[in-house]
Amino acid sequence: MGDFRELIAALEQHPEWRAELRRLLLTDDLLTLPETVSQLVQAQQRTDEQIRQLTEAQRQTTEQIQQLTARVDELTARVDQIAEELKALARRMEELTTVVNSLAQSLQKIGDDVAKLKEFFPEDRYHSRAAMYFSKLIRRTRAIDHDDLCQLLDDALDQGILTEQEREDLVQTDVVVRGRRRTDGEEVYLIVEVSWGIGVSDVQRASRRAHTFTKLGWHTMPVVAGGWLSADARQAAQQEGVFAILDGARAVLVE
Repeated sequence: MGDFRELIAALEQHPEWRAELRRLLLTDDLLTLPETVSQLVQAQQRTDEQIRQLTEAQRQTTEQIQQLTARVDELTARVDQIAEELKALARRMEELTTVVNSLAQSLQKIGDDVAKLKEFFPEDRYHSRAAMYFSKLIRRTRAIDHDDLCQLLDDALDQGILTEQEREDLVQTDVVVRGRRRTDGEEVYLIVEVSWGIGVSDVQRASRRAHTFTKLGWHTMPVVAGGWLSADARQAAQQEGVFAILDGARAVLVE
């Protein structure tokens, strides 16, 4: 025991001997154990840090997934809303298509009605296209506006050239056209009676009114225009020297 105590006392006085004593007393594994433990502790610390980092990353990933999930839910709701809006728009388009089709049909009907009305008022056609319809009779064609005609007739009435009855008769003339007669270049006025079906009365009116217009100092030519000419009207036109335009054709003297 004395030697052991002396050994302990010597080690306390010489701490540097302890390492050598341990080397002699302990195996290599035991000698390296503290270092190994230290390395293990450091490794554990690194592992703990990595676990902490992984945990934080997992937490952030979870938050991002939650945010993405919320965003996807919002987008899904928006897509559903857009889908409903598209359905509503499709229904509206169908309604508009129905309305447009209805309007197209209405416009077609209006067009048909206007065409029919034009047939009821063919004098407008002969007035607006006088240069075409009367080109065989006259050139430098000019249709007289009804307002201008009324002014001329009123002046003639005021001057005593026409009677009130004559003025009322002439103002009802369907078309009056001024131009130069092709045969001699003389200025003449075509006094035109228009009717879809030309009868004897139309021929007589054209002849009578053309004669009355001569009171204004005009050289006149009586004309009837329309879709067809009855046999009696043809005979009357031959007798009265009335020109006829049938179905928009060029004017020809009925023989």
